[in-house]
Amino acid sequence: MKKICDRFGSPEYSSYIYPVDAVKHHVKTIKVMNAQLDLFEGLVLTTEQQEQIDSFIKRQTLNTGEADRNVGRIMMLLDEAGFVQGVDYDSSFEVYEVTKEASFGYSYNNTNYEHEVTYMNAVGGVYLKVNTIKEGKIKEYKASVDREGGKLMCTNITQQYRYYKPSSLLTKFNEHNERKINELEHNNKQKIALDIIVAKYQKLYPKAEVKLSSDYYRRSYHSFPTVKVKFESGSSVEFTLGYGDEMEKERFHKKYDAQHETTKDLCDRFNNQKAK
Repeated sequence: MKKICDRFGSPEYSSYIYPVDAVKHHVKTIKVMNAQLDLFEGLVLTTEQQEQIDSFIKRQTLNTGEADRNVGRIMMLLDEAGFVQGVDYDSSFEVYEVTKEASFGYSYNNTNYEHEVTYMNAVGGVYLKVNTIKEGKIKEYKASVDREGGKLMCTNITQQYRYYKPSSLLTKFNEHNERKINELEHNNKQKIALDIIVAKYQKLYPKAEVKLSSDYYRRSYHSFPTVKVKFESGSSVEFTLGYGDEMEKERFHKKYDAQHETTKDLCDRFNNQKAK
């Protein structure tokens, strides 16, 4: 497979269309699949077979040209909106000259055959450089961009599956990347606070099992971290983080009492409490 071009959509956004007669394809002989026709190896193509191969090569050429123009248009829209190539986005678009055995005809009427052809093929596209959090660090990944008319779509950075004005997509792109940076900063502070709380209760209750746990909000089902202190009796207490910049100041979350009190036990305990 011979690589022809690995960069389309240059600053001029030129499009390259390869004429059919410019592609050097071999259409003199075919490889006959039926074992009973092995004696006819090298049979000259019929007019219909030649037309099938020419049509295939033409379609590939047209598809490659269309893909090239689309990539150029996407890059132009991104540039006009304020995206910077190499910083905010880039292109992995490539065009190859492919030489391979391709299948033609149909098996149901016994007209199928294989023939070696050379044609143009396009792969890749335009992608945004989007932030994500991986292994406790900000990592960059490639999020593909699609186009419909003068609007663009990148579902990795938007909540809705629809096309946006390029300027609106830039806003959402910046918001997404900034949100991921803030999320990582919050995660790091949260980890420090959790370590402080765990160490505190390990020191207070050395015989208890103190570990990280989690719970979730009943309405949104979003999870949040907790610190669980489980005593030898089986009873336990869970704490959540404090607010804002005071995450290490834990708050009571819930408890589990392994020893169930009777109503009389509860009344006796309340009766023995000191008066205020």
